[in-house]
Amino acid sequence: MLHTPKGGSGKSTVARELAVAYAMAGQRTALVDLDPQGTTTGWYGRREAAEPVLLDGRGGAPDIAGAAAAGLDVLVIDTPPATPPFLPALIPQASAVLVPVRPSPDDLLAAAPIAANLAGHPAWAFVLTQAPTRSRLTMGAVRQLAALGRLAPVTIGFRADFPAAAIEGKAAVEFVSTKAAEEATQLRTYVDQMTSGKPVGTGGKRGKAPR
Repeated sequence: MLHTPKGGSGKSTVARELAVAYAMAGQRTALVDLDPQGTTTGWYGRREAAEPVLLDGRGGAPDIAGAAAAGLDVLVIDTPPATPPFLPALIPQASAVLVPVRPSPDDLLAAAPIAANLAGHPAWAFVLTQAPTRSRLTMGAVRQLAALGRLAPVTIGFRADFPAAAIEGKAAVEFVSTKAAEEATQLRTYVDQMTSGKPVGTGGKRGKAPR
């Protein structure tokens, strides 16, 4: 699950990159777009590849247990900004919760209450997104987020490949041998580790097995 009440964090970008990365790895994968802005739905409308599939999210919270029973291996949920009424009950059902955060003062200010709200979840992590490489802003954000909770060891950089891929309904992970593809693949591997019970990320916390 991708979750943050803060808009413009790169949540939809990370959702589709993860979903495509899992599909490329041979996992039966679906996306659910719960964001009223419909960014992920619009991207899917431009996509020619059959996988991942997009499930209808207009009815609110998806049936995670039902998706697993239907034979899906991975369900990637792109949640809306703010906190809709169904979200508090949905978050505990997620095997992993990723919180995209840009290295900006506004995003970092919003990170502390998110960390407090997710403190009881066994497998959640901040993911630094749209990050300039080798900048003091990025390094400062790394330190601040690591102090608040678990921070994914993979940073999603500020790279043209992400929006360029989206134009054609693709994901940058499909651009083989690029830095963007490497980052998306590493993030998928990290999520696998989070949900397998292996020690991962800042603080060495453990997650639960999702299935």
